[in-house]
Amino acid sequence: MNLFGRLAYTGSCLFELARGIILIGVALTLIHLFIATVFIVEGVSMEPNFHTGELVAVDRATYLFGTPARGDVVVLRFPGDPDHRKYIKRLLALPGETIEIREGSVYVNGEQLEEPYLDTGELTYETLPNKATWTLGEEEYFLIGDNRDNSSDSRTWGPASKRFLIGRAILVAWPLADLNLVPSEEYNLSK
Repeated sequence: MNLFGRLAYTGSCLFELARGIILIGVALTLIHLFIATVFIVEGVSMEPNFHTGELVAVDRATYLFGTPARGDVVVLRFPGDPDHRKYIKRLLALPGETIEIREGSVYVNGEQLEEPYLDTGELTYETLPNKATWTLGEEEYFLIGDNRDNSSDSRTWGPASKRFLIGRAILVAWPLADLNLVPSEEYNLSK
């Protein structure tokens, strides 16, 4: 093979390699935007169920094409935050519902939620500002961290619009010792 043939062959190989890398990049970007993404937990707001440094797989497609459900563990953009921080919280109330917090318990439409995933220690949390009842509008969801004493959530910043919800946590993928599917909770509500 002469020099020109070698250069042409090398150029063809480089072109195919670059094309493959670009196609993989486009595919990964589309997956990230429309199907699934990952989230790294920061902070203590979801302890004892999620811990700082855990890598969580997040299903985006369900919320793009469907409706969030009560009990989902949700990754969301913090409403009104110019830095676009992402949080992980548990979805407890749906559009049109009334949620009330009293004496450390959560009530939806007057019915107390049983929350077996909470630490069984004494709950001392209060709402800030000094409000304990919210009625949700269309497309509004109420999200609270499992570590109620150490969570910035809807009790502080109010309900979150659906547009802030990124997706539903489906799998703790890292560290491997914590590898686990994330269940959606079933609640005792009559509705």
